[in-house]
Amino acid sequence: MKLAYLQLALSMAFVGANVAVGKLIVEHVPIFLFSEMRFFIALLFLIPMLVISRPKKVQQLQKRHWGFLFLQSFFGVFLFSVLMLYGVRYTSATAAGIITSTVPAIIAILSFFILKERLSISQAFSICLSIFGIAVITFQAPSLNSESNSLLLGNFLVFGAVISEALFTIFAKKLSAILSPIQLSTGVNIIGFLLFLPFAIKEAVTFNFMNLSLSVWFLIIYYALTASILSFVLWYRGVANIKANIAGIFTGFIPITAALVGIVFLKEPFGWNQSIGILSVLGAIYIGTREKLIDGGQIDSA
Repeated sequence: MKLAYLQLALSMAFVGANVAVGKLIVEHVPIFLFSEMRFFIALLFLIPMLVISRPKKVQQLQKRHWGFLFLQSFFGVFLFSVLMLYGVRYTSATAAGIITSTVPAIIAILSFFILKERLSISQAFSICLSIFGIAVITFQAPSLNSESNSLLLGNFLVFGAVISEALFTIFAKKLSAILSPIQLSTGVNIIGFLLFLPFAIKEAVTFNFMNLSLSVWFLIIYYALTASILSFVLWYRGVANIKANIAGIFTGFIPITAALVGIVFLKEPFGWNQSIGILSVLGAIYIGTREKLIDGGQIDSA
């Protein structure tokens, strides 16, 4: 169980760090083109990995399973990427990261209605902490100037990405017992590649690839390997062993790593609101995982 926790934490840490990395990349590369490059690079690694792994048996997928795989890619890859990358154009990486602290709340609610998973009192309390953190960072010092309106737009776009990420987790849970992490990762990347392809072609026609520096190419490759391979594989491995609403708590690592990377590398300001947001997330993770460790059997059998 502790291994599953570690896998989920590392997966979300990569996602959080990539909020700031993506913000840097889209300053030089159009969003759809960058996303297509990301999936292409990832598939160069995933397809050989899939061949080498030689799964002993691939179960026959039913139509609904193919539907879940497509929905995973559409929400967790296509919509999440578009909304997050456009969102960080208008808001800071720190704010975007902390906004994603609402992912556990959305996952828990969707798990309750879709997966019929029980929502305990302590989980509900941890959700409240996440919501408190997002409220502090999102609605600070309201004003009517154009800059604050842009920040608000960016925040709402990022929240749309949050909903997409939550739906990705729900559909991942439905397929985790049928396909291996490598198979799932390869599948969602192929579908993501196809979804972005027509938009990427349009942007590639007028884009000068020679203008990209080596540092930007390095960031693109790093993003592809961590966002499309490591984070997917680690998340699929972890979510296969615990309930979706418990796994959702670990998305709290997104705002922590996003804030730290934004502060250190993007020189973004760090104030009391970010501090309270991060402390709220850490409290939510502690409460949720503490309940799991104390009463793990009961939760697993629910």
